Amino acid sequence: MRDHSGKKEGHVGLYNPGCICYMNSMLQQFFMVPTYRYSVLQSDDGEKPNINNASNVDDNVFHQLQRMFSYLELSDREDYLPTGFCFAFKDWDGNPTNISIQQDAQEFLARFFDKIETSLKETPNKYLLQSVFGGKTCSPLFCADGCGTAKNRYEDFY
Repeated sequence: MRDHSGKKEGHVGLYNPGCICYMNSMLQQFFMVPTYRYSVLQSDDGEKPNINNASNVDDNVFHQLQRMFSYLELSDREDYLPTGFCFAFKDWDGNPTNISIQQDAQEFLARFFDKIETSLKETPNKYLLQSVFGGKTCSPLFCADGCGTAKNRYEDFY
């Protein structure tokens, strides 16, 4: 039985209803970056809630992220049950996250960034992920025939 009596250590946690520790650990880390958290909370993706489903849940992953962050920020309860986020966070085949299957955190991260970028691409915050979590790598390229010519190749990364 879950204890809902109140916050421990001043923070609200994410409840794990199955095998989503990979997801919860990443989401908690994102929440703990104030610049990212407040930008997500202040953003408007321009979409209306999408509640045309049997579960009666907003099927917009960005809205569910905002809901989760709002709860984690403002609630006095001990934890937040992320079932709405899991419902909205679809796999490659369009199915809700299966909470009984452990998945890879790096794969979740790549899909999460893709979904958030897509949600924000038509908004003033379209560069949010790049500005908070992005960087560039520089790879020097040298002439193979020994002519001494060198160039730098820059690539974006998260």
